[in-house]
Amino acid sequence: MTRSALTAGLGAMLALVTIACGGTSPQATSSSPPFKTITAGTLTIATYGSAPPLITVGPGPNDIGGLSGGWAKAFGDEYGLKIQLFQTTFASSLLAVEQGKADVGAPVYYNSDRAKKYYYTYPVDVEALVVFTKKDFSYNGPSSLKGHKVATVTGYVWTPYFQKFFGSDLRLYSAASDAKTAFMNGQVEAYLDADINYFSAPLNLSPQLSLHTVSAGDFGIPGDIIANQSYWIVNCSEKDLAKAMDKTRDKLESNGKWKTIVDQDGAPQGTPQQTPKLTIPANLC
Repeated sequence: MTRSALTAGLGAMLALVTIACGGTSPQATSSSPPFKTITAGTLTIATYGSAPPLITVGPGPNDIGGLSGGWAKAFGDEYGLKIQLFQTTFASSLLAVEQGKADVGAPVYYNSDRAKKYYYTYPVDVEALVVFTKKDFSYNGPSSLKGHKVATVTGYVWTPYFQKFFGSDLRLYSAASDAKTAFMNGQVEAYLDADINYFSAPLNLSPQLSLHTVSAGDFGIPGDIIANQSYWIVNCSEKDLAKAMDKTRDKLESNGKWKTIVDQDGAPQGTPQQTPKLTIPANLC
């Protein structure tokens, strides 16, 4: 046997041994992802509680479900990323992304001021602002709430309008769960938030509650932000991460797996399930 033949034979044997022992062939070696994360191999997501079907958090410290969870887990699987949750309040979740403590922020509404600080992905769902009251409250428009204590959440796109309209009668909470609990316990007479809150604790489709639609101009709110889409956000310096997440969403749409995610998102029966068009809003950073 010639030296070249011996070398070729040894090479073939080594290749077979590598495959038999679970080694990776050159063709199966994955390249580095087209983005970076704070911790290599981990996708850190800042969350601010559960709001099915948009998102569920728990029971484990890094368990995420709903529409957001289905998308995030598919993205993690595609790039071999472990998901780690940075559980905090709504306002603090925005800061976590801005300050580089989280790679991604749980879905929020769009506004032009935020678009200067954060880069938005495709939308995850569609929601609309409503007024929650008890059945025995006589509601006939925004003016009927004047002089009554009402609750909403710090940092919402609607909050500045509520602050101007209600003044000292507005009670701000850092978490939607606290605001909803205050409303159900009678500490406030109305709760102002997205319609999907009706389908999760502690509201839980309660027959004691009434939902009232909000029209353009109510509470001084422009019509274009009453119904909103929710989007993942990333730091402006991490646009490649957002773009990669969008590509994963495109794949979920084309292979039919998004429908499975919607069917299994944990939404209580009766929850409105609207899938928005996959378009990116005007990113300004």
